Amino acid sequence: MQKKAFTLIEILVVVTIIGILLSTAIISYGSLSKSSRDARRKTDLEQIRAALEMWRSSEPLANGQYPDYPEADCSGLNDGAIPNFWEYLPQIPADPKAASGPLYKCESTLTGYSLYSTLELDTSGNICGGSGDCGGADFPCKYAVGPYGKTCGP
Repeated sequence: MQKKAFTLIEILVVVTIIGILLSTAIISYGSLSKSSRDARRKTDLEQIRAALEMWRSSEPLANGQYPDYPEADCSGLNDGAIPNFWEYLPQIPADPKAASGPLYKCESTLTGYSLYSTLELDTSGNICGGSGDCGGADFPCKYAVGPYGKTCGP
């Protein structure tokens, strides 16, 4: 009587193929997660930017200027330092991975601002010109936005 079974070689080939497929899937998942967090950071900065633009154009106290916000971190924008800002952005978005929000800097002339964030998939240098980081030395600023129609930077 002839027995039907898989040989050791056949089993090893199948296990090897499954291992290769799993390792590829795990690597791809990690990259997709980083890409997703980077997209969220960019969207968050655009939300803050839109709120600043609406505040400047709608708020009677603004007089056509941007708010004077001396803090380095965006998390305090709604703490009363900027009158009625919470009406335009009820909750300040926070970085999806780090505990702190993206950096926010305002020009002293009140004619502009810069919003900074780190990016996980960008390997370029710090765009802050050596003047800071976005939540610690492990998070250099990689992405920035400024007023509509301007390049970023105070």
